[in-house]
Amino acid sequence: MNELEKTLNWFELAVPNPTDTNKSVQLGCYLEETSEVLTAVGCTITASMLSGVADAFKDGTEYVDFDESTKIAILDGLCDTIVTAVGVAHMFGMDIMSAMQEVNRSNFSKFVDGKPVFNEKGKIAKPDTYSPPNLNGFI
Repeated sequence: MNELEKTLNWFELAVPNPTDTNKSVQLGCYLEETSEVLTAVGCTITASMLSGVADAFKDGTEYVDFDESTKIAILDGLCDTIVTAVGVAHMFGMDIMSAMQEVNRSNFSKFVDGKPVFNEKGKIAKPDTYSPPNLNGFI
């Protein structure tokens, strides 16, 4: 099983039957991570604005109509995001494949007795079993 399949497996175990609320929360989490990249490169104003949009998806203020054409557009953007993320890692000399192994290890540490723990907003929480990823060796 490759790292992308492990990530998908993690989500399938965590949320086997996603609701529209789960979908909105996940979009918010996706935008939150993009905001963190912007912060890392010094674009704090843009990152702050995007973080606000992320929060709106996570708390249900922002909503998307998940019809077929929307899903196709989202899938296109997600595929392009994966490709460009790998490209950014390559350009910076990062070992993205090994880093993904470490992130998957960390994400599975969020499970307690084989099940995810969710916070009040529907995001998977970090229980006492959580162990953050150590990405130092992949740069």
